[in-house]
Amino acid sequence: MLKLCDLPDAYPGVANEYRPTILIDLTQSEDELQAAVSTHTRKALRQSTREGVTVASVMPLSEDIWNTFLEAYWKLWRRKSNAGALGIGQIRDLVARERFELTVSRSTDGQILSWHAYVRTSERMRLHTTISDMDPSRDSTWNNMVGRAHRLHHWQDMLRFKAEGVKTYDFGGVYRGTEDREQMNIAHFKQSFGGRFADTYDAVVPLTLKGRLALSLIARIGAEFRSGGNAAGAAV
Repeated sequence: MLKLCDLPDAYPGVANEYRPTILIDLTQSEDELQAAVSTHTRKALRQSTREGVTVASVMPLSEDIWNTFLEAYWKLWRRKSNAGALGIGQIRDLVARERFELTVSRSTDGQILSWHAYVRTSERMRLHTTISDMDPSRDSTWNNMVGRAHRLHHWQDMLRFKAEGVKTYDFGGVYRGTEDREQMNIAHFKQSFGGRFADTYDAVVPLTLKGRLALSLIARIGAEFRSGGNAAGAAV
């Protein structure tokens, strides 16, 4: 099977995953990029810089960094019921093909405040996963500092990717609905960096009979699961 990502239109004849997102044009000058950032976010970037927050890549991945990243993800998963699946198998495949990028922001004492995982191509960086060290059990001083660091993290990543010749920063999806307040807040956060909304599609194209049968089975299981059936049990 062939996975096609970031298509401008649905691929004919197969199931497509609709993925609205926000794209930042990194071919603009730094001044133009900054001008598109909201006043509130620009203020947070300046304050986080004064607080000594630093942003850096942690590639190539060491075992210690990978395990620390997984610990941060599982901490998020326990705290948020709607935390998305990490896709460890997919990440390992991307690492093997040198298409995975992991960056972190750190406090002055070296503590990791946020993680950004990306799918890399020569011209586009697509956000795969973000994790921040927000903690409801800690006070607002800590959580506000982490929130500012997360904004600086995005901004510094954009500038570094721009310097490397990357043309597009893809926020990896954006919520366009009006019912989920938390997702609306995340969408507002992403919009604060400027950019434009874009409708993109991901598609899986079967290349062999085995691939077509596998996709057909997955679709049937999904349909029966959504309807309350027991296809998953039958498949086992």
